[in-house]
Amino acid sequence: MDPVVVIRKGSDGFALARELLAEIGAAAVLEGKARVLVKLNITGNLPPESGVITSPSVLDGTLAFLTDHGFRDVVVAEGGGDDVTAAFDLFGYRQVADRHGVPLVDLNHDQAEWVPVPEPLVAERFSIVRTVLACDAIVNLPCLKVHNAEAVVTLCMKNMMGFIERSRRIEMHKRFSERIIDLLQIVRPDVNLIDGLVGRNWGEIHGEPMGMGLMLAGVDPVATDAVGAAVMGMEGVPHILNAASHGFGVADLAAIEVRGEPIAAVRRPFRRRGWRADLFGGPPADEPAP
Repeated sequence: MDPVVVIRKGSDGFALARELLAEIGAAAVLEGKARVLVKLNITGNLPPESGVITSPSVLDGTLAFLTDHGFRDVVVAEGGGDDVTAAFDLFGYRQVADRHGVPLVDLNHDQAEWVPVPEPLVAERFSIVRTVLACDAIVNLPCLKVHNAEAVVTLCMKNMMGFIERSRRIEMHKRFSERIIDLLQIVRPDVNLIDGLVGRNWGEIHGEPMGMGLMLAGVDPVATDAVGAAVMGMEGVPHILNAASHGFGVADLAAIEVRGEPIAAVRRPFRRRGWRADLFGGPPADEPAP
């Protein structure tokens, strides 16, 4: 059966999150999982309208969905590149979590332990935070952003980097397309919900917001990333293709059932600098970078 990725347009993150999770059958995917971790994406302490961080409304809708379907042991966590604890307070995540009675964990201050990679390509082990090791399922809430290094886009799979001990995350940017395969052997999302209400153009932090007014959801992280990248005008992203070739999902758009909005109806060319911008997102000659 082809994997399903759903694209919906709108501006209400709360309603879209609940609708999309229902449409991809998230409750059935998570059935029997004792403890669920909801993974945010807080790359820097910039407001939601910047496109850099998961919208609190999306978290709110996700937690409401989990509550509605009887999931009681839930934790919200993030290990971003800035002061995550401050972000929890600055942008309303703590208020949302408190309303749902759910704890927030700053993974940058979490204990970690070494976990071996079963079949390593590059990394034989990762230092993984204990909060995720104690959970049975991951609901992944990344943003729709470009990346100016080898990742090209930062979507579902790349958001798993936040589970690596903070001081060791930088290693991921060396041979990223292979290291992400190693990481996925240890931590892999069960449900993915990409917040594309506002995308991030030209760079995941030092860039510009791009109002997209949409969200995407899927169970297969590779398929969801492939569709997300295509919406951004970028296909053939190396780590997405590599993940598919190693059996982590489907990257061939022809083999993915896209529901809701067709890709062509919402596609906008995102721009980026840096690694292989000649192939992925570099501006045409008459469109200089800002």
